[in-house]
Amino acid sequence: MRTPRRLALLHLLANAPILWLGYYWLGIGESRTSTLLWSGFVLLVFVASVCCSYGAALAGSWRTAFRHLLPLMAVAVVVVFLYWLLEQWSFYSARPAFRIASWLTLTLRTPVMPAAVSHIFNLILWVVRWVALPVLLLPAVSAIAASGWKGFRYKGPLVPGWLYGIEVPLLLLCLIRLPLWLYYWVPAVDGFVMQAASFAVRIVTAYLLFCVSWLALAFVTSGGKPGSTQASTADSP
Repeated sequence: MRTPRRLALLHLLANAPILWLGYYWLGIGESRTSTLLWSGFVLLVFVASVCCSYGAALAGSWRTAFRHLLPLMAVAVVVVFLYWLLEQWSFYSARPAFRIASWLTLTLRTPVMPAAVSHIFNLILWVVRWVALPVLLLPAVSAIAASGWKGFRYKGPLVPGWLYGIEVPLLLLCLIRLPLWLYYWVPAVDGFVMQAASFAVRIVTAYLLFCVSWLALAFVTSGGKPGSTQASTADSP
């Protein structure tokens, strides 16, 4: 499959079994050694599938992404670790927020609520999570998807352009927040049939929105031409 349309269609179809595999892994028990080993194997297959599928969108080729699967999995571990550290900071930030609020109260002679300082911390954390890190990491991850281990020596611009810095947060909103909102939104409809139809429409719409938003994000990350902007990218799947 050499056209972006077919590549996008294959990605659209691949997301369904990947999501199913993720839900299946969450339901595996870990009470015995055998089930624990099976859980680890399923998790490994899930991570490899995610890296291959989403790396293919960035590299413009499934064959290239599969060939660079190990470096893609390595960068996935690094990214997950970074977001894990941010999650730990979100739990820890209540303590410095209280101390800063106390210091400001003593310095300014005006009551400063810890909740206000904590709100500022959460706002900064949100910007780092969904604006700064994605904008900075996606070009490097795209280079790794296209060039493998050589991509870790990525020396391109940290931000390809000011427009890119706006597109990424907006597409992430459509990629994560809007599908989740559709999933949890329960419209006021009567009857089991209407409720089932509503759920089906919302699930399909959320799934399509998720897939299309990711493909658009990969498109803008690669400048719309992954095959020509990344020298190591092949034009076959």
